[in-house]
Amino acid sequence: MKKNYCGDDKPKLDDAEVLRRAQATLEKHLPLEAEGYCCTSQTLSQVLIGVGVKHGTIESVSAELADAPDGETIRSYLHEQLRVEDLPRLERQLNAALAAHWPKKLRRSGADEVAMDVHDRPDYGKREQADGLWVRGGAKDGTTRFYRVATAYAIVRGQRVTLAIHFVLPPEETVAVLAERWQRLRQRALRISCLYLDKGFASVAVFAYLQEREQPALIACPIRGKQGGTRALCQGQESYRTEHRFKSGSGELFTAQLSVCRVLTTAKRTGRHKRQATWLLFVRIHLDWRPERCRQRYRKRFGIETSYRLANKLLGWTTSPNPALRFVLLGLGFVLLNLWVHLCWEFTQVARRGGRMLKAALLRQQRFINFLIRALERLYGYVSEITAPSVPLL
Repeated sequence: MKKNYCGDDKPKLDDAEVLRRAQATLEKHLPLEAEGYCCTSQTLSQVLIGVGVKHGTIESVSAELADAPDGETIRSYLHEQLRVEDLPRLERQLNAALAAHWPKKLRRSGADEVAMDVHDRPDYGKREQADGLWVRGGAKDGTTRFYRVATAYAIVRGQRVTLAIHFVLPPEETVAVLAERWQRLRQRALRISCLYLDKGFASVAVFAYLQEREQPALIACPIRGKQGGTRALCQGQESYRTEHRFKSGSGELFTAQLSVCRVLTTAKRTGRHKRQATWLLFVRIHLDWRPERCRQRYRKRFGIETSYRLANKLLGWTTSPNPALRFVLLGLGFVLLNLWVHLCWEFTQVARRGGRMLKAALLRQQRFINFLIRALERLYGYVSEITAPSVPLL
């Protein structure tokens, strides 16, 4: 039943309520058990939330919260319950937690446009790939080893909602990662009018998979070759549409519909250097869009980078070699991000003609983080002074 608020009865959100909702989400979808006299199941959930919002480690959060259990105690409980063989179950639980905060409009009508991408977190350990479950990638942040997750997201009323997350294992191919995410969304009865993919998904196997399932998709295509290949298409003074035959490493052929877009840089506006033309290529699957429309619609996909930037503020750190714990910390960041978006919809609406808008200044992400930190510090206290081990020599 819809609630009617008036006057002083308008709903209010405080730090305790934010912590209660975050904790309830974890306890329902990612239950963790502890029966110690100083560490309970509730404590594990609250410390995990603290690790995310403080962007720290289990040890640092335990040290800053005065009455929190020792970090080693918490880690022992987590390592006991978060095991590598439980990764499929943990992934299902985290996806259920993400879906718990989908907006009602998304549940009723389904996602209109969905973007998929992969997100890497560096790994500096020395474990073998079969044990650490890291994947190889291009050199970044001083390493070529990464823990990789694939995510899908949609934009609803200007807000970015993370729909699903998948832990990418070393032997998985790109088309298998895409198929897993696509099938997961279809199982939740989400209708996808258009799927946006970046250059990492541009392969014959992906093209064929989407073509066979009649899924409309727009895929950025890399420009390869010195004179031939897709570089040979980057000619002329105008954008155009054409066909191009791609060949996989195994010899499989696929004839794709391409939009070749000629784009002028904005250097003339800034006045720093001469304005130049660049080329963008897009593969169209079951789409009959003009090149200009392809470029304009694909720009919406870049919002996923904003989602990663926001999620990074809610990702905890660990040096643990346990891949399951690393994945849970990654997934927890996206769960908290979805909770923040949900609270924005619920508590920042402004009534006006032509539909309601959100007053984002009421609940910025930093205020959401501060609410959780203050609620945790109120429960456990915080370290406000230290005692010198001995009398200092001056």
